[in-house]
Parts: sequence; structure tokens; C-alpha cells
Amino acid sequence: MNNKIIMMIQIAFFPLKDVTFYDDTILIETVKKIKNNHENIDNINRAIRTKVYQFILSRNNKVSLDEIDLYLEKYHPYLFGRDIPQHLSSDVEFRYFLHKHFFTLISEFTRALISHRDGELVYKYWNHNIKEGKDRFIDVWKAYSGLEKVHVFSHISRFLPMDIFIVDYLVENKINDTFQLTDVYQHINLVDAPLHDILKKGVSENHVHASATFTFSLLWQEIMNFNGDFNSSSIGKYINNLQISINSSSLQIKELLLTAQVIRIILAKYMGNVSSSESNILKWIKTEFRGANVNPIDICFGHSISSLDNLLSNLELLKKHWGINYNERFKDWFYIFNLDLINIKTYSENIFMYQLFQFKKNHIFSNISDKNLFLSLIFKYLRIKNEFYQQVCQTKFTPGLDYFRTYFARGTRAFSAKNDSYFIDMLRNVFQNQYLKQIELRFSILPKEQDNRLALLRIFKSYKKILEEDYKVKDVKDVNFPKIGIVFHLIKQRDNINKSWRLFSENNDKLTYLHYGAIQNKYIDETNYIVDLRNKIPYISNFIVGLDAASLENNTPVNVFSPVFSIARNSDREPLKILDAEGKIAEMQTLFFTFHAGEDFRHLLSGIRRIDEVIDSCKFHSGDRIGHGIALGIDVEKWVEKNKVTVLPTGEYLDNLLWVWGVYKKGNDYQFNAFSYLQNKIKELFKMVFLEEFHELTIEVMYEVYIMRFSNIKELFNKNLERDNNGDMQESEKRIWQFFKKFHEEYFLSRLAEPINIQISSVEAEIIEEMQQYVKLKVANEGIIIEINPSSNLVIGENDSIFENQFFSLNKVKDDILKNIMVNINSDDPIVFNTNISNEIAYLYYGMLYKGVGKEKALEWIDKIRETGMNTSFIQGRTSNSEYLYQLEQVIASLENPYYS
Repeated sequence: MNNKIIMMIQIAFFPLKDVTFYDDTILIETVKKIKNNHENIDNINRAIRTKVYQFILSRNNKVSLDEIDLYLEKYHPYLFGRDIPQHLSSDVEFRYFLHKHFFTLISEFTRALISHRDGELVYKYWNHNIKEGKDRFIDVWKAYSGLEKVHVFSHISRFLPMDIFIVDYLVENKINDTFQLTDVYQHINLVDAPLHDILKKGVSENHVHASATFTFSLLWQEIMNFNGDFNSSSIGKYINNLQISINSSSLQIKELLLTAQVIRIILAKYMGNVSSSESNILKWIKTEFRGANVNPIDICFGHSISSLDNLLSNLELLKKHWGINYNERFKDWFYIFNLDLINIKTYSENIFMYQLFQFKKNHIFSNISDKNLFLSLIFKYLRIKNEFYQQVCQTKFTPGLDYFRTYFARGTRAFSAKNDSYFIDMLRNVFQNQYLKQIELRFSILPKEQDNRLALLRIFKSYKKILEEDYKVKDVKDVNFPKIGIVFHLIKQRDNINKSWRLFSENNDKLTYLHYGAIQNKYIDETNYIVDLRNKIPYISNFIVGLDAASLENNTPVNVFSPVFSIARNSDREPLKILDAEGKIAEMQTLFFTFHAGEDFRHLLSGIRRIDEVIDSCKFHSGDRIGHGIALGIDVEKWVEKNKVTVLPTGEYLDNLLWVWGVYKKGNDYQFNAFSYLQNKIKELFKMVFLEEFHELTIEVMYEVYIMRFSNIKELFNKNLERDNNGDMQESEKRIWQFFKKFHEEYFLSRLAEPINIQISSVEAEIIEEMQQYVKLKVANEGIIIEINPSSNLVIGENDSIFENQFFSLNKVKDDILKNIMVNINSDDPIVFNTNISNEIAYLYYGMLYKGVGKEKALEWIDKIRETGMNTSFIQGRTSNSEYLYQLEQVIASLENPYYS
């Protein structure tokens, strides 16, 4: 179903969603020829169809050209000689006909998908009421009615910014006052009325990467305020270094963004200053700039994109001409054209878009030629903006984090933590969600302890400022406000294989000679910074609440983190209580753990193994969490069917088999056939990797080496090299040590890194099934929580539909065989997936209904999951508002005080 919906949306909005059709000329010329020559339609529209084929086929699987043509004819019948008014003759009339059609498409989808309730814009979850004579796509909303429509909403929100539909809804429903945009931001609330009543009790966001909490609207505003300096300004460096997607329609990304900025300025000033007697924007520009050393006409109305130098010089002169100056007070220069709008709580881009659609509907143009000029600029602006939206919001379902990371970079790197307003903007953005009561924000650990102190100080001072200004905590005693917690994450890194333990033995300061030696040591240092801060500063343990390991799962094996997490949970270092500056006792809150695992795997067994390794080797206790854990919810039979042959590094496959062997040996309840198969496979790999030394190796020895690799690398080498030199090792220990050292030799590391094709036999499929059940039971019994991120798991994971999340196999309504696993629902990276926590919960709610769960039971279930999310948050403080604010002030004072350094 997803492919069909994605294809439908792409075809319906192809003239609006990217810059392939930046200028309307090719469409106009095609429609003119088709009207005048019905005998040769296929040849006339071939150029457009070919362009559409290219981007549809590059983004979708199993799509036929015939199907594309049928959808093209449905949404753009004029390309096939249908519905073209007979009176059209001039270019002006053809252009106006197309513009009206594009706005009709927007309105058709708006009417079917959006409504409002209790003062906010909401997803229209009920069936669309057909308006006779207005709805051209009645059959679409019959085919995608009810819960199927959720899929349409989910996909369209990742292809186009929702502000187009938001402002269209307001204008078409005659909601004409700009203040109606108050508290309207980027997201449409997916929650229906009964679910709204459940979520009002409060939700906790427990897995969100802080740098990705911004929205596209904020990013776009930053870009639209670019000052032209590519060298020193953070946004300039961002634009200059953009790595565009392989699916981009244009390589001129810098030029396009600057063109949009020029058009935005022109449109805003025109709407704010034009008199009712002058409706021709081209004449207005000529009059406005008569005698001036600036000419934006070619940029606005040319058929192609101007040069970078021309754009930069025009922007500089435009801003000088109108005295435009971006500053912290207004955040967006756009506010200068109507200062009365600054008190409206929304994005200024929403106001700008609202003004555009209002002006288009209500302004009296002298003729359609004048209106066309205005509409042409709107569509050029929208095409650039929509093209860039698809550079930030991941639309293609591509498994794995490597592809996703390019979107993450484009979505986050524009926001510089050096900017004074960075953390205020971040927090205000996430606090827009009316249901939010708690939020854990994940941050990277900075290289030096002092850097972390300063970053924390800025975060907490920004938070305090928002509580005072937005929530009036000083004036209103029991006001509800979201509580925050910081989870620091260690970023997984890949190490090279140019290693030699022998060189380390000659100079044991050179940890780079050991595989992951320097990286592990860096993680230990970073963790020590955080632990020391928590132990020194009263109450900060209530705000620094967790430690995580994040980023590409295939980069760093779990064994590297084992001693790191052990250090963080060393009870010897953590006091029970601390005295604050006023002599009050501050109790310590334990540092909780989470770990991204079972999310991004080449082989399902790899994902399952890593989850088990994290629990066993990283000192995970009840209440700790696994991030994503997709591998536990995958249907093994379906996965094997799709991956009968898979490719992965030899060493990874060897680790998988050794881990399973160890599980079998500890359990003693394995099937003989499976165990025999496993031993033969392991011996085959030994022979492949260790060659002439194979005869010295046993599975028992290699399993001990596998276990040994979860040690502190530096300490282990220093200890065992000394013992080996002194002759203190027994023969059995020497044999294990001999093979352990090979994991720090370039020759063997290169052999372990060699890709190997694996054909998954029926026996191996049974082993995978058995290991998945084993780890599921372990997770359930030990009270480990799985962090579920529906949109993230759909786009970069193994799920085929927003309704096919692993959630449904981990936490069931009725489960007599397997104990339910505790889960909490989160949004992960909102800017990349255009989502928020309440909408993620709504997707699962609608998924339950789709699977036949009754609404009453679904609501009961969601309430349980919501409560679990609150209870399994690392934000444990159950203090009063006044006590919480006192603790926050004490933390800020301590971070500012050199005494605590």
C-alpha cells in the first residue's frame, strides 16, 4: 500500500514539490500543443511524462509506467487532452488555468485531511464529506477512507511542508484574522477526541536527539535570514557545505535558496506596501527600484536560476534599500512589514504563507495577467521550499542509518549551539506539544569537562528563562510545565584496522595501536566528566539522568562500551547524598542507562545479539532501556524470506555464532541438530580466518576470547603482557591470550572484515527464531524497556507500514505465551520525520484499530503505554513545583560557582 500512496502523492503534486518544473513554461507549452493537436497527445506530453517517470522510478519499487500514466491522467487530465477549457488561447489564460488547478489540488487534499477542534488544527479522522461540484477526487477518499487515510497523511507530511495545507484551510474556511495562527506551528494534531482525553493526563518523551528537535519551519526561517556571508556566519557555512540528496532535482542548492530569499522579500514588501490601484507586481518592482542599483526582475521572473554572484549582490542591495536587518528581537526580518504580528505565537513563515494565500484570494487584481505574475512567484517560492523540504525530511524508505545520516546532517547542522538563542529555541520548540509533561533530551558529550559545564549552564538558564516567561512560574503557584532531563550519549565511531599489539607493547601510551583502544579510552574519559559532575553538584543528578550509546550501530561493537558503562555504574564513586550551598541534604538519583541496539543490522541475528550483549555486559538493570530494539519485533519468517542470502563481515558472523553457542551451552536445552550445525559453521569460519593456526583452535577457546573482548582493553593488555613476560600464565590462559591478540593485528582484522555471503538455511532460521524468543523473555523478565519510535522505524527500519511496528509483537493486548515487554513511545528525530510524540502515539493507536482492536480496548491499551512512558522515564523526581525550581536554581548557581569546578 505504501508504494501506491507515495506514488499517488508524488504524481499529484509533481508540479509543486520540487524544482524540476521551476518555471511553468514547459507545462504551458505542452498544454497549448495538446489543445490544438489531439491526434498526437502521446508524443506531445512525452517530455513531461519522462521527467515524471525518472523521479517516480528512482523513489519507488515495483511501479509500472502504465500505472504512472493512469495516475498522471487522474490528477493532471490536461496532459491527456481532458478538462482543458475551450476558450483558452493565450499564454496568460493557459498559465492561469494551471495555477488554478494547482491550488485546487492543494484544497482537495486539505478538505479531506484537516479540520479543527478545541481551538487547534487536527487531522480529519472521520470520513470526508463530499461537497457536490467541488470534490474531483471522490473516489480517492472512498478508497483511502477511515484508517487508510492515516497512511496518506503520514506520507504527504513527509513530502510537503504542512504549512501549505494549514494556511489553505484557514483561508478557504474564511478564518481571516492573522491572530488565529496563535499556537499554530508545524504539526497537525493526529489525535482524535477520545485519545485526546487520554493524552491530556500527560506524556513523556524519552528518546529524542536534542539537535533534531527543531522543525523545518525554523530551519527555513534561518536560511531565509542568511546575511550573505558564507565564511563566518553559521548558516552561511551550513549552506556552503550542504551535501544534497542523490534524489535532488537540482545541484544548484545555494542558488535556489538565495533565489527563494529574494522572492520572499519581494512578495512580503509587495503585499505590505502595494496600493489597491497597482496590482501588477512587475510594474511595482520597476517603480520601486527606478534609478536604484538593483534589478531583482530577472531573478524573480527569469526562466532559469541566476548566478550566485548576482543573487548575493541583489540581496545585499535589496536589504539596504529597505533597511532590512535581522536581529535577535524579531528573529526573522519578515516581521518588519507588520510589527503588530510579533506577539502572535507562531512561526513567522506561517504568517508569511497565510498572507500569501489571503492576498491571492482577496486582492482585486486588474486582470488575470497581473494575478499570474503574483501566482508565478508564489509557485517558484513553493517549489524551492518544497524541494529543500525533501532534502531535510526523509521520504525514501531506505533501511539503515548511513542513508538517514545525510538527512540528519541537513536537518540539524544549521542550528549552531554557539548562538545565544539555541537552547531557548530548542526548548520552546519541543514544549509546543500540549500533552508533554516530561522530556529527556539527548546530547553528545563535549571533549572537556569545562565545556560540558558551560553547555549545561546554558541549557538550564534557558530552561529557567522559559519557565519564567512562558509559564509564569513565579506568579502562578501550581502551573503545569514540562520537566526536563539530560541523557548524554557516546557517539559510536568506526576504528581503522591498521593495528599492531606488538607496537603497543613497546609503547603502552599508544592506544591507537590497539583496535578501539583509543576510542574506548575516549569514552571512559567522557563518561568520567559526566559522573564527576553528578557527584560534585547538588541536585544535578535529578537533571543529568541517563547515559546512552548512539549513532551507527555497525560502527562500534558492544564490547567496546562494556567497561565504560561499568564505570558509570560503579557504586564506589557515587555518594548517597550531598549537601547543597544552604546546608540542605540533596539525595542522589541513580544514573540510568539506555543503548541504541537492534536498530540497524545487516543480519537479524546481529541485532538480537547486540541487545543481549548490552544487557549482559553493560550492567543493565530493571528500568534501563534499549533504543529501538527493532530486531526483537521482526517477523523472523518474513525476514528470512526477504533475506535468504545476506552479506556481512566475517567477524560479525563469527560473533553471532559464538554468541548463540554460548547461549546454548549455558541453557543445556538446545536441539542437537541445531547445535551440531552451529559447531560445524563455527569451525568452517575458523578455518577461513585463522588458516594454518586453525588446528590449535577450539570453540571453547574462541568463546573465551569472545568474552574477553568485553574487558577494558588498555588494562587487559597491560596486565596480561606483564604476566606473559613474567611467565605467570598457564598454558590454557596463553592459548586464549594468543588468539585474543589477533583481534589487534592488521592481518587478522582485515580477514575478519572481509564480507561474506551467508545463505540462511532452515536450521539457521530456527536458530534465529529461538534466539529472538530467548532475548524477548530476558528483556521482559529483567524489566528492560524498549524505546519505540514508529516513524523512525518505518523509514529506516524493517517495517513496511506505519501500522506494522514491532510494538505490536512486543506488547500485546492478550498474550498468554510470552510476557509483554514494557515499551515507551518516542519521536527520535522530529525534524527528519516531521513528527512529535503525540502523533507517534496516535499512529500506534490507529494501527491497533486497523488490526481490529476495539476502540475501548485500544484506548485502555494506549493509556497503559502512556503511563508506562511516564513511569519509565529517567526523570524520577516527584517533587513539588517549588522544590523543583529550587533545585534548578541551585544547579545553575553551582555551575556558575568555581568552588564546584
